Amino acid sequence: MVFLLLKFVTHKNFLHLLRKIKLFFYNVIAPPACNFCGLFLKQRLLFCSECAAHIQPVVSTTIEITKKYSLKVFAVSSYKDPLKKLVLAKHWGCSISCKQLAQLMAQNPSMQLQNYDYIIPIPLHWMRQAKRGFNQSYEMAMYLQKKYKIVCRNILKRNRHTQLQSNLTHDQRLKNVKHAFSITSIDRARYKNKHLLLIDDVMTTGATLHAAAHELIKLKPASITAIVACRAL
Repeated sequence: MVFLLLKFVTHKNFLHLLRKIKLFFYNVIAPPACNFCGLFLKQRLLFCSECAAHIQPVVSTTIEITKKYSLKVFAVSSYKDPLKKLVLAKHWGCSISCKQLAQLMAQNPSMQLQNYDYIIPIPLHWMRQAKRGFNQSYEMAMYLQKKYKIVCRNILKRNRHTQLQSNLTHDQRLKNVKHAFSITSIDRARYKNKHLLLIDDVMTTGATLHAAAHELIKLKPASITAIVACRAL
């Protein structure tokens, strides 16, 4: 018994030592730095105090879907730097920034992420995802799934290769994503009377979220809420 206990303690200490060595080399190879200005930091934070002070919190907004359903949208910040830089990093093939945005979501107490049954990322068309190498919304959703033990479900698919919303006017955006989404072959009864959480990185006019939520109401959920990293004001 004493031998087994000693062996367990030794093994536990060895794993602790390995984690410390791993952290040491990680800090040497990629020392903590602000993700916006690049200032080196004493501890691993996303932003230095000066850049973090420029994060502009925004109040939630509501998008009317039908007479019965409305979509409440929470955002960490307005679509400005320093978070804007993390959002745009997807165009440079940086998937790490997606997890960093999700981390900021998790740190926001007003979002109460533990109150949902399923996380549903906004999908990309397969051509755009193949070009980019990942779906930023899915990467964010997977981080939140791991942290809150809420199942992420890819139950929406993009029916057509829509234009980038950033290049369009408000009316063009609405037309661009109209009927752009559909629900995959799933057990629809699983989602009835459940609380669904839509995830995306940025909201401008809300046309994409509206189109996605309009499709999801076919599942007859109890509620649909959306969380984005940034919202354009």
